[in-house]
Amino acid sequence: MGRKLLAAVDDSPTSHRAALWLLNNVARQGDDVHLLAIAPPPSYAMQPAPIASAGAVAAISLNWEQQRKAEEEKCRATLHKVVRELPEGRLEEMSIHRHVLPAAGGASGVAESVVAFAKEHGADLVAVGSRGMGAVKSTLMSLVGLGSVSGYLVHHLHCPVAICRGREGDVAARDSKKVMVSLDDSEASKRALGWAVDNVLGPKDELHLVCVALPIPYPIVAEDAAASEVLEADEFDAATQDSLHYAREIVTKAVDSAATKVDSSRIFFKALAPEGGASDVGQSIVHYAKENAVSMAVLGARGMGSWKRAIMLFVGLGSVSDYVVHHCDIPVVIIKQQ
Repeated sequence: MGRKLLAAVDDSPTSHRAALWLLNNVARQGDDVHLLAIAPPPSYAMQPAPIASAGAVAAISLNWEQQRKAEEEKCRATLHKVVRELPEGRLEEMSIHRHVLPAAGGASGVAESVVAFAKEHGADLVAVGSRGMGAVKSTLMSLVGLGSVSGYLVHHLHCPVAICRGREGDVAARDSKKVMVSLDDSEASKRALGWAVDNVLGPKDELHLVCVALPIPYPIVAEDAAASEVLEADEFDAATQDSLHYAREIVTKAVDSAATKVDSSRIFFKALAPEGGASDVGQSIVHYAKENAVSMAVLGARGMGSWKRAIMLFVGLGSVSDYVVHHCDIPVVIIKQQ
């Protein structure tokens, strides 16, 4: 049975690339792919008058209808452009459906329409482009209902969400790709590994498994430190090694799990040391992805609400998935914890 894949498309380059990435690198024969464009609501202004004449109301209604048709036609052209760029033969391998829908009401109308459609059709994956708002701006905007579409989807959908900031090379079909899964000891992490193996890993692809050791606070030791303070530094070194050992245990178990479905010669794994700073876990993941030319990243997310994310962000402790999305220029798939 094929999967139901959805790509939210607008006229931005990142959105266009997200749809092509989904069609070229994730969709398989037998899948149902839904390309969804949301038409913004028409805008019109009425001059203040004591009594609105029938002619004025009719003119406004006509203008409204013309705007609606123009926006829908623009959406259809955008969807057609995506399909037209598919390599020859790909159209026959999957069932592609194009939809133009009106935006739902409210400040996040476009995102709400995508969420409603995804839930109604039981989407297995939703892909969306990201214009690249910084984490702080994105979080602040989300608190007043004006956050990015990608952020809204991640925090309101239970199915996996792929966020593509978009390099040109990411959209083309690849003979082989490097899929990185970031691991920890959460249930979401286990689901992320299972999803990556079952949904995106091809016979020639590499699977990169990484786990970042939890950072250990370093004790402040004075220059004239007593023996007890030196002992604290020794305890810090021991705790750091214990953290790395635990990370190795997690990634080793993941290798054993993946090896039941993936050729072990194509599995690469590493326990990473945190790189310092409040966002050290995310930094280590991003640096590994760049240094190893990873094609896409898959991460589990525990699902913090927007208020908690905002508070944590202001003290430099935002979620790892948010950090990776905002600092990695490859497609990132977020798997929510159920």
